[in-house]
Amino acid sequence: MIEDKDYITRLIHQTVRTLVRLIWNRDMDKGEEGAVSFALLQRYQELAKMIDEGKVNEAENLLLDELDPEDQEYFQMALCFYEKLGGKSEEFLTEHDYSQQEVIDGLKYVVETYGYTDFLEVISEELA
Repeated sequence: MIEDKDYITRLIHQTVRTLVRLIWNRDMDKGEEGAVSFALLQRYQELAKMIDEGKVNEAENLLLDELDPEDQEYFQMALCFYEKLGGKSEEFLTEHDYSQQEVIDGLKYVVETYGYTDFLEVISEELA
């Protein structure tokens, strides 16, 4: 298990950034926006608000219940969800019955569901 919080945060961010770059040819850090439906943007904002309110498990359950391996736009949103979650402090996560390891596990699950496990293995041996 990876221990250093700052390292984990950077690792999650870099993993999501690299996946977005490889799959959609966009750089998240340069503010390159992809076309996302209004409904999906609203859904992300709802889930992000739930995270901020400490309803982390509930937000993740909703995200995972709605996964559709055919919907690449939803995959992109799910990656952003875990990137946001990875930026939360370990104290915040623990206080809300969650952990950095669960962020990593959730990210891996989503990437696997959408068939990009090989990318994940190449990008980050620590996560794979």
